[in-house]
Amino acid sequence: MSDQAHTSGDSRAATARNAVIAGLTDTGITLAALLAARSSVILADFFKTSLEFFAVLLAWIVIRRIQKGADPRFQYGVGKLENLSSLFVGVIMIASILIILVNALNNIRHPSHIAGAGVWISLVSQVVYVLINGGLCLKARQLFRKEASPIMASQMRLFASKAFANLFILVSLGLSLTLHAYSWSLFIDPVASLGIALFIFLAATGIFSSSFYDLLDRTLDEGLQIVILRELARHFDSYEALHGIRSRRSGSHVFIEIFLEFHGDKPMSAVQPVIDQLRRGIESQIPHSRVTVGLTTEPIN
Repeated sequence: MSDQAHTSGDSRAATARNAVIAGLTDTGITLAALLAARSSVILADFFKTSLEFFAVLLAWIVIRRIQKGADPRFQYGVGKLENLSSLFVGVIMIASILIILVNALNNIRHPSHIAGAGVWISLVSQVVYVLINGGLCLKARQLFRKEASPIMASQMRLFASKAFANLFILVSLGLSLTLHAYSWSLFIDPVASLGIALFIFLAATGIFSSSFYDLLDRTLDEGLQIVILRELARHFDSYEALHGIRSRRSGSHVFIEIFLEFHGDKPMSAVQPVIDQLRRGIESQIPHSRVTVGLTTEPIN
């Protein structure tokens, strides 16, 4: 593992660890607010925060597993684990949506004013955690730009939804308190819960669309295929025939296999430099790629 990859892995693990600590603390505070308040938004916030805590905990566990390196039983690494983790985050989001919807509909049918010391605990908590989750989202975004990892993409969306939810809950609780004298203010609390559910749904669909698609073995994008073909064209006079190209993704990594035929009279000392130049040329242009060049005299199906 290179120093750059090691540093990237450490940064991802540190971000996930900080998210776990922040999530655990947030869950505890939200539970205290729930026990000391009567509010559908705070109840929904507790379930949402608890589920999100398990999501970031799972992400941290996955990142630590990936940091341990490749397992000889899995020659293509554990990249798929990142996609599965992202999908699980999406499943948790869907579960939180269902809980919020049921609670919101129940409180629309039986509306009541928010009350209790827990409301004030929640207000302070929302202010603090909109800053914390916003900062974690920016950190995940920076790491995603350095290395397009599915798990960082899901973490970025998750923290963005958490920060938005914190801000939304802060505003809804504030409006419920300031507009307490109006009868229609009874519905601010449950309706705000529906707004949170909608935003989480949009974030979850993004996670499902990207992570599920990446779980399918597929060829590389056309732009990356052109890179490979351009490098092969540069060395066209060095080999006799191209018998096939295979490529696949595993998480944020790209695996490329190229099958070439060289003239039978060429010694390996003349063939190996061509292979090395071809491999370095492709790997330098396709981030996180691993190129293998195989020697064959027959077409590869």
